[in-house]
Amino acid sequence: MPRMTRRALLGCLAAGPAFAWQPAGLVTLLIPFAAGGATDRLGQLIAPALSRQLGVPVTTENLVGQAGQRAIRALAAAPPDGQTLVIGNLGLFAFNPHLFPQLAYDPLADLAPVGLIGTSPMLLLASPQSGITDVASLRRAAQGHLTIGSAGRGSTLHMGGAMLMRALGDGGELVPYASGAPALEDLQAGLLDIMVDQAITAIPATHLGVRAIAVLGPQRLPELATVPTAAEIGLAMPELAIWNMLAARADTPAPIIQALAEALEAALGDEMVGRRLATDSVIPPEGAERGPVAAAALIRAEHARWGSHIRAARLD
Repeated sequence: MPRMTRRALLGCLAAGPAFAWQPAGLVTLLIPFAAGGATDRLGQLIAPALSRQLGVPVTTENLVGQAGQRAIRALAAAPPDGQTLVIGNLGLFAFNPHLFPQLAYDPLADLAPVGLIGTSPMLLLASPQSGITDVASLRRAAQGHLTIGSAGRGSTLHMGGAMLMRALGDGGELVPYASGAPALEDLQAGLLDIMVDQAITAIPATHLGVRAIAVLGPQRLPELATVPTAAEIGLAMPELAIWNMLAARADTPAPIIQALAEALEAALGDEMVGRRLATDSVIPPEGAERGPVAAAALIRAEHARWGSHIRAARLD
């Protein structure tokens, strides 16, 4: 059953601003991943903020499994009335179509993007026991038996690990985990050598002894100003920053999508939401990056970009 956070219950008591459309009742936000992960954290943050804007309860429901397909099937089974939404990440929109020949959905045809929520850079991490402190020691380690934390096919950990192996000349072994959290725990304990993880969980791990070797995004992070980008150290990996997006069914009427986009934009302007995003090293969209048109353009661009990388790495 969907669960409603206390914050969402309180939020629905106050009527939100009038949009061109307002939901007739409860809105359900489907989260395709497990509780406690980065996408879930964003979902739990944005649901009560949307509730305050729309003036109705916005609940969250974690539907885990099949690389996000379970949640997309639930969305497809719901009416196209804007009252069932999904929060998806780069894997759901851009990795899966190139990895699963029998995928249950086409992100370019079956989903109507509402808007980008935020982007979280990925970091290359090394365990304190591995002896890896920079790219030179990483390349030396790759000549032996390098263990790389991974997760399910289509996950950001899996893709980051696979692209890292390719950059190192396939010098490593992907070790699968159910999710990123246990992989990060084993990295801290020295049971893994390296892994790629989102800043939202990677940065706290650096305070516990895990070493950040490189940022896989286009620029350094203020929280880790001395950590170089992969490009700066000559590590030939695709830029990898994970974005999360709100979407509805593709056949949802345009006025509903626009009203949801306006509500999302207002929610992202909430001071508390902004503070939480900053705390979690999530970069919210600005200006022209907001709204359904920009979101759709991002999906098309990333779908094409990652299709090229996945084919080149023979992961399809």
